[in-house]
Amino acid sequence: MSVVIDILMAILLIYLALRCMLAPELSKTIFTFFAFGLTLALAWIRLEAVDVAIAEAAIASGFMGVLLLDSLRDFSYALSKNPKNLELPENFTIKESNKSLLLPRLALGIGFVIFLLISMEATWKTPEGGGLTAVSEELLPQSGVEHPVTAVLLNFRAYDTWLEIGVILMGLLAIFAAGGVKNYRKPSMTAVDPLLRQVILFFIPVLFLFGAFLLYFGKTGPGGAFQAAVLWGSIGILFHLGGWPIFAMIPRKLRQFLLTMGLGSFLILGFLLMAAGGAMFEYPPAYAGILILIAETLAAISIAVALTAIYVYLTK
Repeated sequence: MSVVIDILMAILLIYLALRCMLAPELSKTIFTFFAFGLTLALAWIRLEAVDVAIAEAAIASGFMGVLLLDSLRDFSYALSKNPKNLELPENFTIKESNKSLLLPRLALGIGFVIFLLISMEATWKTPEGGGLTAVSEELLPQSGVEHPVTAVLLNFRAYDTWLEIGVILMGLLAIFAAGGVKNYRKPSMTAVDPLLRQVILFFIPVLFLFGAFLLYFGKTGPGGAFQAAVLWGSIGILFHLGGWPIFAMIPRKLRQFLLTMGLGSFLILGFLLMAAGGAMFEYPPAYAGILILIAETLAAISIAVALTAIYVYLTK
C-alpha cells in the first residue's frame, strides 16, 4: 500500500508540474503552483524529511504564492484598465495555438521520461548496505548534531546550504536591478484597523519564539535556519502590513550588513577552516555543534531580512 501511495504521489507531482508550466492562463498557473508546492511538501514528509517539507510549504507555496498572487493582481488591473495602450512587443500574443505548444510539450515530456529513467537506475544501483544513508548515520556523532538531515545540510554538504542562501540574495538583487529600489517609496506610518494591529502584535512574539525553537531544535529534529527564517521574515511582513514600515526605518548600511551576513559568515567560516588545515566547511568534531548553531543563527537572520525585503520591494 505504501508503494502505491508513493507512485500515485509521484504521478500527481509530474502532472501538476506540467499543468503549472503549460496552463493557458496566469491565474491557473498560480493556483496550480500552490497545489504543486503542497503536494511536494507531502512527498518530503513521506521521505521523513519534515524540515524540508516545512521549508517547501512555507517558502515555495506560502511566500512565493503570495508574491505571485500580488503580481497577478497588478497584471490583471493593468490589462483591465487600459489594455490598448500597453507597451507590448510586436509579436506578443496572449493565446498561442496548439501547434506552437506541441514542440515545448514534447520536449518537456521527453525530459521527464529521461529524468524518471535516471532516477529508477539510481534506485536499482543503491548498495545493499544503504548507500549514503548508512555512511551518514555512521558519521553522525562527528557532525555536531543529532538529526541526519541537519548533518547533511550543515556539515556533510554545507556548501549546498551556502549556495541556497546565495540564491535568495540573488533573487533580491534581481528585484533591485529591475527597479525595485528605484520605484520604492518609503511608506508613512499609516493607521490601520485597531483589531488588525492587536492581532499582529499578538502573533509577533509567538512567531519569534516558535522560530527560535525551530532553529535550536534543528540539531535533534526537523527544523533549522530556513524554517526559522520564514517565521522571522513573516514578522517583518506583519509589521509592514500593520502600518509600521520597520524595514524602511533600518539604516541602509545595517540593511546591507544583515542581508549579506548569512552568506558572508558561511564563506568566512569556510576559509578559516581551510586556513586551519582542513577542507572547506570541515568542522572540528569538538566544535562542530556550536559552529553550526552560530552559522544557522546568522543565516536565519539574513534569510528573514531578505524575505522581508523581497516582499517590501516587490509588492505595492
